[in-house]
Amino acid sequence: MRTLITLSALLLLASCTAGDDEDTAIVDTNPVEDPFVFATEDPTAYVRVDRVGMPAINTAVITSKDDYNAADPTDDANGDFVSEITANVTAVHTALDDDLTGLSLTPCAAAACVAQAAPLVVPDTLKIDTTQPAGFPNGRLLADPVVDVTLAVVLLDLNTHAADTLASVPLNPPANDLAFGSEFPWLAAPHE
Repeated sequence: MRTLITLSALLLLASCTAGDDEDTAIVDTNPVEDPFVFATEDPTAYVRVDRVGMPAINTAVITSKDDYNAADPTDDANGDFVSEITANVTAVHTALDDDLTGLSLTPCAAAACVAQAAPLVVPDTLKIDTTQPAGFPNGRLLADPVVDVTLAVVLLDLNTHAADTLASVPLNPPANDLAFGSEFPWLAAPHE
């Protein structure tokens, strides 16, 4: 393990070991390496292992995860996974519509949900339009209720409910437990 010696430690060491010989100098032969080492391989050298441009889509409505993860967004645009997504959204509605209605929420019909979610999830990419304000679904801000909005788009009739309806359900935290920072990396310090 390489020990890093600071400049002040080097000066102290030099003053202690130099004695009367003023020509003696200590030179650091192990300069500090840049802690950020970036890969330089061609992008074709890598293999995609997961796709989650839109959260909860791959997790909740994609059954053939290996095929989906190996596919490209162009495959999404070709409709390769539409029948699978539609079948799984239908199954989710079969399981949850009574519960949503019991919470005074209006579920959308599965086909309508797929249609209203399609612009967000096909293709499965994170979209950013720099001419529009930042915030989900135009990119993601740290405080954006991304999963709540995605679930609302897939589950609720957006003619009746706002896309952020599920963000106010008391089971979901309304905010991060610690304030975000005002400088990069903006995340709060970890709990100790």
